[in-house]
Amino acid sequence: MQFKEEDYKLVEKILLGNGYFNSKQREFIELNESKTIVAGPGAGKTTALAAKIALLLKNLSATNSKDGVCIITHTNVAVNEINNVLSKAGVGHVNHPHFIGTIHEFFNRFCVIPFFKYKFKHNSLIFDKEHKSDLEYYKTFLGRKNSWMNNGVIDAISKRVHNSELLFDKENDNLDLYNSTDWDKFEKYKSQMLIAKYSRKKQGFLTHKDTFLFSSIYLQESRFKEILINRFKYVFLDEFQDTTPAGASLLEELFGTEENIYQKVGDPYQTITYNQLMPYIDEHKVFRLNITNRFGKEIAEHLNILMPNANIQTIPGKRSIKPIILLYTKEEEIYPEYQKIIKEYEDKNQNFKENQKEDKVLVLTKPWSSIVKKGIPYIEKKQNQLKSINHVLKTLVKDFIVKRIIDDRENLSKAKLWIENHHQITQLNIILIEIIKNGLTDTLKNKLKKFINELLQEKGVASINIRNNIFDQLELILLNPEVPENEKDKNDIYTIHSVKGETLRTVLVVDFVEKPLTKILFHRYGVNNDDNYLYTNHNLLYVAMSRVTHLFVFAMHIDDWTDKVQEKFKNSWQIRGTKIEMAVN
Repeated sequence: MQFKEEDYKLVEKILLGNGYFNSKQREFIELNESKTIVAGPGAGKTTALAAKIALLLKNLSATNSKDGVCIITHTNVAVNEINNVLSKAGVGHVNHPHFIGTIHEFFNRFCVIPFFKYKFKHNSLIFDKEHKSDLEYYKTFLGRKNSWMNNGVIDAISKRVHNSELLFDKENDNLDLYNSTDWDKFEKYKSQMLIAKYSRKKQGFLTHKDTFLFSSIYLQESRFKEILINRFKYVFLDEFQDTTPAGASLLEELFGTEENIYQKVGDPYQTITYNQLMPYIDEHKVFRLNITNRFGKEIAEHLNILMPNANIQTIPGKRSIKPIILLYTKEEEIYPEYQKIIKEYEDKNQNFKENQKEDKVLVLTKPWSSIVKKGIPYIEKKQNQLKSINHVLKTLVKDFIVKRIIDDRENLSKAKLWIENHHQITQLNIILIEIIKNGLTDTLKNKLKKFINELLQEKGVASINIRNNIFDQLELILLNPEVPENEKDKNDIYTIHSVKGETLRTVLVVDFVEKPLTKILFHRYGVNNDDNYLYTNHNLLYVAMSRVTHLFVFAMHIDDWTDKVQEKFKNSWQIRGTKIEMAVN
């Protein structure tokens, strides 16, 4: 797909300032066929995807095309990022007939809600991990059907119903119940249990897994499937490696056709949830977005040893620092030595000193934090606190609107459902993120007031003004000051999971107890042939190393530093540590 050069330059200026897209990014932006895009660390995946969508929407608008664009993201943060880029590019937010949102939002809007309207004549749906009243419902339901049973038996069966999962048997086109609890009397009561479970679901009390269950049922009717296939010609799945297998399968079934251009974008080597399957990759249908802007060949060559299929390439002139094996005899030596290394490079490397990215110690599990800094437990980080503030603000605004619109004609659950599924709810996320970053300025107050009033007017409720108490409540939450950290208590220990997606100046990885990461390093560098390790841990080590712009440090106990290990690492790694002379002589 060819785009106008002036449109390219506009988007480049907005996204990259004085920079420009590299050859791989440009090739991806113009790619107009179904592919799996394997995007390496620092390859500018999010930027290139946002640019592609902006240029595509501008092109469709200019040609009066009716082709729809569907963007499915892993989080609402990605939704906001893409919408912000589109706004700056003059495209505006993604609106009808196009779609942007999470996979659950997509299937709930286009499959589950239509299914319930069509099949059960209502769309009062409440999604949660579980519903506290489910168990009582099953007890009442079974009690009415089996008045001769004593309460103990009914309670026991009800618990089995609660813990058993509904399945859709596509071959026979019917619902079934899975014996999740491995109960020996399951077949005897299965029929009643299935009816009870389905009866509860019909009322609209659903779990997040039910999104895919009822979507699968809905899409069995070819006419419903055809509507979506025809509506969305262009489909983009962001962070495909984090998509649940059930969701990925449904998307493939729906959009894996000759009529659609379906592009899955992400990095399979960053699949880091334990027990999550690595996504299947058809190498014949892969496009590699693998030129990194983050680090130089000093890091890339080691990532390619860890993960050869990643095939990371670097840009000319980009330099990093040769990685370090930090040898130690006692765990308490590790952190001070790491700080010395950072200070050393700040003193002798101006580029390193001026880099504003953070330095972080990464652990595989939270309890390791108190080993790195003796007695100091793992502390949840500011990133999670910001998410919490966003959640609190969003809940406050939504509850405020619900209280204003609720009356005798509309019950609480319906009002909450209405606002949760409202097509403008992503706009609230964008406004609140701006407020968290910039404070509750008059401009942002007016933005939020306008958003609230638009929803109130839909329900025929009087508008509010900027003096409403809701703004005072928001101010109180935002005015909670942060307590500065003491340097000695600096909060810089994170799990590897928590830094996925981040860019850091340096990383120190520690490896304790059974030393799973050391084992992986030894195998990948040819110290031994033992490849009996979890691919999740392999991916976690890859994620940890690929965060850095400058320096990666791996702490290794001196007992593991044998002659063979030294032979394999001495030329490609720097070797540091308090007992370095003893270790290398």
